[in-house]
Amino acid sequence: MLALAGSCLTACSLSGNSTDGSPSQPSTWAPNTVPSHSPSPTDAKAVEEKALLDAYRHYWAEQVKAYRTGTIRGTALPKYAVGEALARVEGDLQTMRDIGVVAAGAPRSDVRVTRLNLQARVPSAALTDCLDISAWKRLYRSTRREVPTPTGHIDHYRTDVTAEKWGKQWKILSATPQQQECATG
Repeated sequence: MLALAGSCLTACSLSGNSTDGSPSQPSTWAPNTVPSHSPSPTDAKAVEEKALLDAYRHYWAEQVKAYRTGTIRGTALPKYAVGEALARVEGDLQTMRDIGVVAAGAPRSDVRVTRLNLQARVPSAALTDCLDISAWKRLYRSTRREVPTPTGHIDHYRTDVTAEKWGKQWKILSATPQQQECATG
C-alpha cells in the first residue's frame, strides 16, 4: 500500500471506499442457461472488459482487507494480483508492521480500460485509475489513533495498471501510482 499508493501510506494519507469494502459478487450463469448465439467480437470484448474490471475491483477489495489486518493471510489477493502488484502490497504490509500502522476505510476508484489486447497469446490490458484516498486513514495499531497526514499529500492520484488473463482469470501485474492529481468522475 505504501508503494502502491505512491507511497501513499507515508506520503499521502490512506482513504476510503464508498462501500463496506467487500467485493461485489461476480455474476454466474444459471446451470441450464446457454447463449442462443455465438458472441460477436464486440460482445466478447465487452464480456472481457467486465471481467477485467471485476478482477480489478476484487484486487482492491482484497487489498483493503490486507491493510486493515496487516497481512494478506485470509484474503484472496493472490487470486487477483501477481508479480509487482502482489510484491508491492507485501512490501507495504511489512513497512506497516514495522512502523505499527494499519488502515481503516478504503479508496474509491474511478477506473477505465485504456487498452485491451485479446488477440495475444496471453491477453493483456492496461487501465488508468483515479484513486480517491481521502477517506482511507492510517491508524496506529496500538492506539487506533489516526496518523497525522503529511503536508503536500495527494488525495486523488492517477494509477497506471497492467493486467493479463491467465486461463479464465484476469490478474493485476502492476499498479503504479503517479505523483499526479486527477479528478474522479
